[in-house]
Amino acid sequence: MAYKVVITPLAHLDEFEAYEWYELQRIGLGEELLTELETCYQKIAGHPEYFSFIDERKELRDFLMPRFPFLIVFRMINNTVEIITVHHAKKHPSKKYRSQDF
Repeated sequence: MAYKVVITPLAHLDEFEAYEWYELQRIGLGEELLTELETCYQKIAGHPEYFSFIDERKELRDFLMPRFPFLIVFRMINNTVEIITVHHAKKHPSKKYRSQDF
């Protein structure tokens, strides 16, 4: 059973900022990032329970993108996967958990 994927406003902002940066590096690279993000979201939605917890409350999980250096931080709520952030894996580790009081 595939879970429904919901992307938070914060994760959308992360996606947009990453897209803009990659497009400045090379036209079309931002589109490649978005395509890979969609593929990763589908993989997460297929089996979110396969991914380990990353917090003490055992609520958050993450997925490391294979091509781009981003961690997709998410949580499961009933039959929904909520994408919390799309965090650059090499920048500000503490910001990986930022959210709106999840």
